[in-house]
Amino acid sequence: MLLTIDRGNSTLDVMLHGECGRRARLSPSDSLDAFLGADLPRAAVAVTVVKGGLDSAVSTLRRRGIDVAIAGMDLPCPLRLDYATPSTLGPDRWISALAAHRRHGRSIVIDCGSATTVNLVEEDGTFCGGAIAPGLRAIVEGMAIVTPGLPRAVPRAAVAIPPRSSADAVSTGALIAFCGAVERIVADTVAAARGPATVVLTGGHAEDYLLRGRLRPRLEPDLVHAGLRILAEEARWNC
Repeated sequence: MLLTIDRGNSTLDVMLHGECGRRARLSPSDSLDAFLGADLPRAAVAVTVVKGGLDSAVSTLRRRGIDVAIAGMDLPCPLRLDYATPSTLGPDRWISALAAHRRHGRSIVIDCGSATTVNLVEEDGTFCGGAIAPGLRAIVEGMAIVTPGLPRAVPRAAVAIPPRSSADAVSTGALIAFCGAVERIVADTVAAARGPATVVLTGGHAEDYLLRGRLRPRLEPDLVHAGLRILAEEARWNC
């Protein structure tokens, strides 16, 4: 068994690969012990965008005798990076691009997390970067802060246009704003690619996009976990 860990801004997303395969989204403060139970993975590969975000998980795993490798530190990016500031590039972005490239070749990866990222990886495996936009939760929280007199948006309560109440208007507007941003960025990224690309959708708010989005991308919820597994396999780490 291999354990993969994606520590985001708001969740600890963990997945066991193998015969006992399973996945869970935990709170960052949750312990891995309850998730693992009696299972003892041979190794773990993890990625985070949060400084110190993996400290607790790594401590738990090493106490159990499980080797841990961190993407971008112990395991470098195998893609060619055409990126002006590689030191600022979040490893979760190239991890998703790695998985998409190995599966589909030239790809545009939409990752709907706390932020929404749209990244391009070319046919030859060159990571070309991409835009970072507010995620759906950021849109909702931002509206609540900037316009406190309006009802709080509940995107999954969005209705058909035109909404006929203030609550419906805010919920519908937030969801469509999120979808519209994704679609504009994808359109510009398609124009920048050197040929036809597979559009892949992942992340915690991927299903929210599909509620009202006009694109029909390939939904691959486990893309980061697949990228972490591929990273370990290609580096022949603990194999």
